[in-house]
Amino acid sequence: MKQYPVYVAGASYRGADPKKRQKAQHESRVAARIQEYLNNEVAKWSDDSVGSILSYKVAAAIGEDSALVHRIMFGIDGGANGVTIYKGDYERAMNPKNRASE
Repeated sequence: MKQYPVYVAGASYRGADPKKRQKAQHESRVAARIQEYLNNEVAKWSDDSVGSILSYKVAAAIGEDSALVHRIMFGIDGGANGVTIYKGDYERAMNPKNRASE
């Protein structure tokens, strides 16, 4: 489970292969778009809440390949289909009445 605001790390490549460098740059751009989308969505939630955002919905919203988005989101502590994020105080967020979902 991730805490808001969410940080999504980009890919890095320090070698000389231009194709691998281009792929890493593309993945970093997608990671930045995922980060922006997740943080914008969670910002709409009430304080001290928890919810899940599915990777296929993120992929559709940002217009990127679903498999790539899923792989990047899995790397930020996501599960099989998305990521669970809490906003505010963890204990209060875990109270069942504070659940938010997309």
